[in-house]
Amino acid sequence: METGIDPKRLLDLLQIAEHGSYTRAAAAQGVSQPALSNSIAALEKALGVRVLDRTRNGATLTEFGRLLANHAEALKSLLSRASDDVAGKKLGMDGSLAVGVSPIACVDVVPDAVAALKREAPNLSIQIHELPDDQLLAHLRTGEIDVMVSPTGLLTDPPEVEREVLLHDTFVAIMRPQNRLAKRRSLKLSDMRDAAWVMPNAHTTMWRQIEALFAAENEPWPMHCVSTNSITALKSLVIRTDSVSISSARLVRLECEAGYLKAVPLSKPHFAREICLRWRRNGTLTPPTARFIELLRAGAKPVAPTRRKRSGAASLAL
Repeated sequence: METGIDPKRLLDLLQIAEHGSYTRAAAAQGVSQPALSNSIAALEKALGVRVLDRTRNGATLTEFGRLLANHAEALKSLLSRASDDVAGKKLGMDGSLAVGVSPIACVDVVPDAVAALKREAPNLSIQIHELPDDQLLAHLRTGEIDVMVSPTGLLTDPPEVEREVLLHDTFVAIMRPQNRLAKRRSLKLSDMRDAAWVMPNAHTTMWRQIEALFAAENEPWPMHCVSTNSITALKSLVIRTDSVSISSARLVRLECEAGYLKAVPLSKPHFAREICLRWRRNGTLTPPTARFIELLRAGAKPVAPTRRKRSGAASLAL
């Protein structure tokens, strides 16, 4: 029995899973169906388990097949990143870094670290992806991004993801300076019960955390409010109307400094959000990734980290 797994067979398995049948997967790859069947048969023989169940409608992954498909996705992402790095090297680039962020990370901590890294390594290719946290975690697990910076969230991270607290952030009530509530030194949620609201879309991380604030004060969720998945739209609506919202203090810092928004502290004590750095626990940090993590830590306000198993102390040699 073979002791290893042929990576090509893992990719064949992923193709079948994505297309739902041997026939469609073979056509997509430009190979014969028997060749694809033989590849999967060899994989099953090497592992001693069935990875696919043939049905009248195609093929479905078994429990073992789903496990392998996760690894195949990571392998596919790794090969794609390798191809991109070679293409970049041909153009004079010295490696790459892919960073996943939530909106709050785009205010200062990530841009500051990126700017510092580009000063040290101007030929480094850097991509920044802003996506919902669940998508960022999926991309992190498969290697499509190297690190992510976002709030902790209320869900448990997968076991293969390492997390470290970079800084803390608080929620504030926001409105335009002309709003009558802007003159208050602090506000309870009940003080804004009759106000028009703009809120993040349901089931996003920020929505869940704001919902927890309303539950803590035993306040009903605003019935008549505009909801949006755009932070830009949320802030613009509050600036242009007498609406109010709850936001991260860091997220509106620039608008408040410019006089477009007023942030009023919440009078009841609430939890401080943790803004975290995440990376793959068992992954090898590339020199650009390790240096970027160093710069993030240096630029963040000092807090006691929840975990710090990897120091990322390697210097960047490009």
